[in-house]
Amino acid sequence: MDVIFSDDLWRRPRRVKAIGTPSRVVAGDPIPYDLHQQVRCVMPWPKDHKARTRERIIEAAAEAFRARGVAGVRIEQIMADAGLTHGGFYAHFSSKDELVGPALERASGQTLEMLGAVARALEDDERFGAAIDAYLSRAHAAHPERGCPVAALGAEVARSGGTARRDLAQGIKERLAWMRELLPKRWSRGGGEQDEQVVGTLACMVGGVILARAVGGKEADTILDACRRFLHRTSEAKATPASAHPATSGSRQLERV
Repeated sequence: MDVIFSDDLWRRPRRVKAIGTPSRVVAGDPIPYDLHQQVRCVMPWPKDHKARTRERIIEAAAEAFRARGVAGVRIEQIMADAGLTHGGFYAHFSSKDELVGPALERASGQTLEMLGAVARALEDDERFGAAIDAYLSRAHAAHPERGCPVAALGAEVARSGGTARRDLAQGIKERLAWMRELLPKRWSRGGGEQDEQVVGTLACMVGGVILARAVGGKEADTILDACRRFLHRTSEAKATPASAHPATSGSRQLERV
């Protein structure tokens, strides 16, 4: 009678001749408790298992923090959302505070990807306005868990200080730099007016979403619409040739954030 043994799932099963009892199976082979048993080892974790698990934790935290705030989320909730056990958290992070920075970075990247997908499909002159409309949309206001971390967590993280605040500040700088690149090519890339436009636009976008979430209902739509119209009007004014707008003596160039 032939008995099939396999050391693991990557080796081809090999056959040995079973003579009499299992004690006479070839030395060095795994010993079955039944001559009809097929012996298999448990498959080990893939080499990237730890990195993939860490990514799942960050993904779950990025959504949970935006939805309920950093203070309103416990580690066990994050791990449950990620489909993992509580104890596994500490193989990746020493505390919840250490997780905040990576979660902010992930959330910011998701926001830029969402806005970028809208802008990339349009002509140069339309990209800046499209980003404004996408950010100040009803869907964004209704779903903070998938939205901008500055609007969802900015005030809380700024109060907390430490590395989380520095990570948030870095994210804001990157957002402003990204928005500068959306300005139409016919606008000058230098000068204080362009910086003013970008900083003012982002401030209005973030503030508009915060206000809309605070009031809710039809009033939220009114706020979002007012912010969109205001920003489009100021953008069009900035696009007008400089000769049509005499410079004021009090104007100064904003320091680049």
